This record gives sequence, structure tokens and C-alpha cells, in this order.
Amino acid sequence: MRRSFVSLLIGISLAAFAVFLMSSYKDSVSTMMPVSKDKNIEIVQIVVAAEDLPFGTKILRDHLEYKSWPKSSLPKDTFTDMNLLLKNKDGEKGNRVIIRQLFEGEPLIKKKISGFGTRPTLSRKVAENKRAFSIRINDVSGVAGFLLPGDKVDVMLTRKEGKNNSNLVTDIILQNLTILGIDQLINEVTEKPIIAKTATVEVTVEQAQKLALAQQIGTLSLTLRNYSDSKEVAISRVAVGDLSGITGKKKITQSGTIVRVRRGTDVEYTRIP
Repeated sequence: MRRSFVSLLIGISLAAFAVFLMSSYKDSVSTMMPVSKDKNIEIVQIVVAAEDLPFGTKILRDHLEYKSWPKSSLPKDTFTDMNLLLKNKDGEKGNRVIIRQLFEGEPLIKKKISGFGTRPTLSRKVAENKRAFSIRINDVSGVAGFLLPGDKVDVMLTRKEGKNNSNLVTDIILQNLTILGIDQLINEVTEKPIIAKTATVEVTVEQAQKLALAQQIGTLSLTLRNYSDSKEVAISRVAVGDLSGITGKKKITQSGTIVRVRRGTDVEYTRIP
């Protein structure tokens, strides 16, 4: 009994000593770590998204929260008062919507939200100096329905050319275009592919003219890019002859007699019908 009591006292003493050592270690580490807080940095409270907010989301109080932000690196046109987002000038509740997708913790800025009572139209997704252009597609030319808003694509044109339009050729006419919508779907967070009849892409004015002309003279097809690949690559025309790997012109068999003519050391062959 006495031996057990002594063992218990020894165990308690060792445990207390271990706690003391751990506490001393933490204190030494904390004193060695540099203090990173700068008292001269001015902090302000701004309104950020409390969760991911896709295009077209009606802004509600539950979607917003305040977050501390250094004033020196404050994004342009941010909001410091939620009421400016939720109520109009008369103090009445408004109907603002998200017109550019926001992610959790991202500041709300003016260009990513609509005015009061505004609908989430496609025109609000088109960047400045850009245009939206719709391309006719099917389950093949539209990458089997796997295209979704936000994807990047290249546009190929297949058409006939040459004498009597007897030769088919394919050219890549535009690269790295952004899909704004598939049919009437413009929500970027959708995960379900659809078989669509049209794909709407974001283009410049000149690119829109090229697409309008291309749709009249041939067939347009889209190729899906890797989400992180935005580089333009060198392109070349592909014709029917390139499919077999045969280069050069096809020899044409003609009837007649071949006559050999020697001029010095040179020999020429002439066919006489």
C-alpha cells in the first residue's frame, strides 16, 4: 500500500514537471516571435460576400457580411454600409442582383452588382468594348453538350473552295473566346451540360463581323480549351489531301507517245498525243 502511494506521488510530480517545461517552452517561443502588427495601418470595415454568389442572385442581408480591410489597399468602389446595397435612396428595400459572379470573402464593388430593380440580363455580363455573338451549334459542333458559360473555345470554319468548290478546307479563325451563354443559360455555376442550339461568345466588333461572314460561307465548329490555357497557337489550314498524309499534286495519266530529245548532256521527254 505504501509502495503504491509513493509511486502515485512520483507520477504526479513528473506530470507537474512536464507541464512546467511545456509552459516555459511556449513562453520562450512567444517572446522570440516578431510582432507583425503595424499600429500605423488604418483598417476599415467593408461589405463582402458571405458565400459564393452566382450571376443573377438577388442580394439579401444573409448574403453579406463585414470584413476588416487595410484602407491603403481598398478596392475601388467598395461599400462600407450594407444599407446602400439593400435599400434605395428613399430607404425602401430594393432588388439589386449580382451581375458578375462573386466568391465568399470577395468585396462587393459597383461594377459587379446592378442598380435597384434591374434584371440580370446578358448585356451586363459583356465586358466594356466587347460584344455578344451567338453561333449555331449542334451536339457535334458544340463539343457534345459539354460547353458551359465561362468556358474558353476556339472557332473553326469548314468551307468549300477551289475550282467548282471541289475542295474542303478548315481554318481556325478565332481563338480563346469566352462562352457567355448556352441557349438561354448564362449561369456560370451550373454543372449539368446541355445539348444546345446556340452558343453565345464574347468578341470584339471585328471578330463579330468575321463570325457573321463565316456563318454564311461555311460551317462553324467549336473546340474546348483547357481552363488555364489562354495562349494563342500557330495555326495552318487543313485540306482534304492532308487527311491521308499525301503531299503534292496527284499525277494525271495521259495517253500518247513519249519522245526523248537530247540537247547536249541534257535529256528531255515530251509526250505527243
